[in-house]
Amino acid sequence: MKGRRVLFFSRDPGGTNAIMPLIGPLRSLGNEVSIYGKDAALSIYRKKNIDCLDICDTIRSGTQEETDEFVRRARPDLIVTGTSSEDFTERHLWRAAERAKIASFAVLDQWTNYRLRLIPEGGDLSGGASSELVVPSFFFIMDEFARNEMCALGIDREKLIVSGQPFFDYIRKTGNRFTTEEIEKLRHELTAGREHSHVFLFASQPIASIHRKNGMAEDYWGYTEETILRSVVTCLSKLTEQLATEVTLVLRLHPKDKPNVYENALASVPDSLKVVVDREIDSSLLLKASDLVIGMFSMLLLEAAILERRFISVQIGLKRENPLIFDRMGLVRSILTEQELEKTLRGILSGKNGEFPNLNFNFGATERITNYLEGYR
Repeated sequence: MKGRRVLFFSRDPGGTNAIMPLIGPLRSLGNEVSIYGKDAALSIYRKKNIDCLDICDTIRSGTQEETDEFVRRARPDLIVTGTSSEDFTERHLWRAAERAKIASFAVLDQWTNYRLRLIPEGGDLSGGASSELVVPSFFFIMDEFARNEMCALGIDREKLIVSGQPFFDYIRKTGNRFTTEEIEKLRHELTAGREHSHVFLFASQPIASIHRKNGMAEDYWGYTEETILRSVVTCLSKLTEQLATEVTLVLRLHPKDKPNVYENALASVPDSLKVVVDREIDSSLLLKASDLVIGMFSMLLLEAAILERRFISVQIGLKRENPLIFDRMGLVRSILTEQELEKTLRGILSGKNGEFPNLNFNFGATERITNYLEGYR
């Protein structure tokens, strides 16, 4: 592929992180790489000092027709994208590429919301035939498990290339670079010097707002991020006082979260529970400094697993198939009741080990995808 023009685009944080590790290797091989972003992706690229253009400055209307014209003008040889749920730019680019007879590749970031990322604009959110889905020429996906789940939606198996996920390579590499001194320094800052305080990390997800934008019920899964955080805070407030222990709960905001999204849920907490709201600390360093990572089905739980950090998935009220990959693989069971949550947190605060899944991550994705694109004709 050397010397060809490659157009990159992403919008969601997960999709941005999935394609970002490919930019440097493709450029180093002599390819002309242009990068476009939108919304959260722009700040992520700029934070990593990667030059990118806001696609909204080029495709102002956001329509399929204007996207078709943009691709005809840009004349890339290949298009590489992430995937998004409530935004349709990637899907417009895939269709534009097909009409211009250009190959398009999407890198999947994790094992959730396959169909929601592929529904056409104005399409049926409740279900429907596979012919309704918008797909690129090829997907780069995590493993055979993802391939089987996507095939069940009616997606052609030949379009699904098992490569691993480039961001997993990045997490393992960056997570191992931090020294014990750096980790202990962060713990000291987070706990305000409270020597024996536990550090728990809550991984936020903007579930309610994403569902609202897609015309779905906020509690589509049977819960929202706020109901789960309320359960966690209530339980920790009770246990820290009962066990005479201290916890620093780091609330890691998602890039799409508003700064005060959890204001009501955090209105009243005891002195034994210190809450720190964060969205700037390097995520790998934060994970390394945490004694426990709490989430629903956030990518941060996958990052915790890659870095061999203890974590739990809390999905109290779940009324659909579990979106957490570990649960669907039968490796770790999500916490589904208040009683289970209290029992688990009590055990962890008392010094018992939490569960850690033996998930066989498919590392080496960056090199695999780069080689595939280089050899694609």
